[in-house]
Amino acid sequence: MSKVIDFDPRDFKADKSCENNVIAKYFVTNKDGENVIAYSIGNWNWDWTQICCDKKLEKNTDYVFRFVIVGGYCNTCDETSRFEIVPMPDGSLTDEAYEDRYTYDLAQNRYKPVLCKKTDEGMLRLFEIPFSTFDCEDFRFVFVAMHAIATLYAPKEFSAYADLEDTNFDQLRDEINSKNSEDNSANVMMDFTGAHVTRSTVTDLLTMARFGKSENVCIDFTGAVIEDDKPDDIQADADDTGSDDIAVELMDVADN
Repeated sequence: MSKVIDFDPRDFKADKSCENNVIAKYFVTNKDGENVIAYSIGNWNWDWTQICCDKKLEKNTDYVFRFVIVGGYCNTCDETSRFEIVPMPDGSLTDEAYEDRYTYDLAQNRYKPVLCKKTDEGMLRLFEIPFSTFDCEDFRFVFVAMHAIATLYAPKEFSAYADLEDTNFDQLRDEINSKNSEDNSANVMMDFTGAHVTRSTVTDLLTMARFGKSENVCIDFTGAVIEDDKPDDIQADADDTGSDDIAVELMDVADN
């Protein structure tokens, strides 16, 4: 049987070798009403963040390191999110020891969690990382984040997450793409910068913006020349609803 090490936020601290660590450690209340410690690392910029913890373990022993992570990914798929186990045979972090580290890529689908659930915060993943100490007893555990925010929690037993909905990265990506499509369809941009347009055309555009299905419509008339219609171009409106309001908006556009 492997010995289990559960992630404890109180054991970890910022790695002083990183100049731009972005971390926050705070209490939150979970869905069961319990106060637990959350450890947030990284941001949406390019600040390389590392937190680490040193432990002395038994030689020639199998272990499992367990932790829960919420987030640790971004829509552009160019984030860094990793977990590292560094054996230190000499009891200190040397260049040779660092080269012999075990690295687990937590970004996207690269290393599979044992449990993946949907929460109000986002996607929750529980990882169980197996490793053996062999002839070494000093180890450093490291979490790395860049261009994504990852929040780390102490793990619970599987049963504590049973009522949460299962999910995975493919489902998450589909939901993000669907939402982006909806957002794009709700935004219409019409660029008439420097154009020559007639007043009836402007009136028609304002009517479309007023009664269209799109939630956000932007019409740019910067530097546009708004001309009077020729007699043959003037058409009677089939519906005069809101014509006074449109005339007011037309005056504002022409004045600007």
